[in-house]
Amino acid sequence: AAGGAFQAPLYQFPFWGFFAVPIGAVALGIAQGAVDTRMDIAQGRGGSGRPELHRDRPTFQAKLGESVALLRAGRAWLHAAVEQAWDATVSRGSASLPERTDLLLAGTHATHTAATVVRMVYTEAGGGANYRRSPLQRALRDIHAATQSGRIGSRRQVGCYLGNLLHGP
Repeated sequence: AAGGAFQAPLYQFPFWGFFAVPIGAVALGIAQGAVDTRMDIAQGRGGSGRPELHRDRPTFQAKLGESVALLRAGRAWLHAAVEQAWDATVSRGSASLPERTDLLLAGTHATHTAATVVRMVYTEAGGGANYRRSPLQRALRDIHAATQSGRIGSRRQVGCYLGNLLHGP
């Protein structure tokens, strides 16, 4: 139909969502891979002749718990922001400026949170993570590439958008 070909909700979805959301999703996947890798490594014995398994160390358990919590929280907010923007687009034909800003903020937050998780897991893994053949080394490089994307704003930049919405320019 002439003029109606691009009226479906997909074509009305906030443009910001096509940048921040996929990068945030990829970043969360990288972080999940790093956590999974660390869990696999944790099945082995500790270095320096330690008899206990990595997974049995309280410091490992605490860092792993913190990493998983951050990862899940970042994923939950990203999913919620996408769902909210999609529902608004379907019901009203477009998302409001606050909904679009939340989408950008959630994508940026997911990316930066994923980077924090990878750094935590990498650091906790110790010297073995530093080798080029280590999947954690690769995750560290990949996550920092994701944070450098021009489509992902800094938290400060995105926070300014949100601040302007809440308080005015």
